Amino acid sequence: MFEENKKEFISDFGRKLVFTLPCERIIDKDSSGEDLLGIFDLTHTDSTLGYQAVKNSRPRLTCVYEDVKQIVRNSIVKIEGVETQYKVFSIEDDGTGFAVIELTR
Repeated sequence: MFEENKKEFISDFGRKLVFTLPCERIIDKDSSGEDLLGIFDLTHTDSTLGYQAVKNSRPRLTCVYEDVKQIVRNSIVKIEGVETQYKVFSIEDDGTGFAVIELTR
């Protein structure tokens, strides 16, 4: 059976990540011992309710699931090139070998 190297998809646009779990354990390497990478998205949504306008940001990471399956809610993540530190809100396996990690401040 053909198996894709999922890390190739992340390597072009990925940023280095350092996770600190609530138990103080640091995770900064992937399953092959290299720097842990993820694609960072900071999407914005605009909505209106009557005359009230609301802007909302939805920061998230896309990573290889195998590399981040031990990450849990409330872990802290430092993202290369991003000043803000985020907390993990949720982590979902998308069924294709990637994980989408929703972040919060």
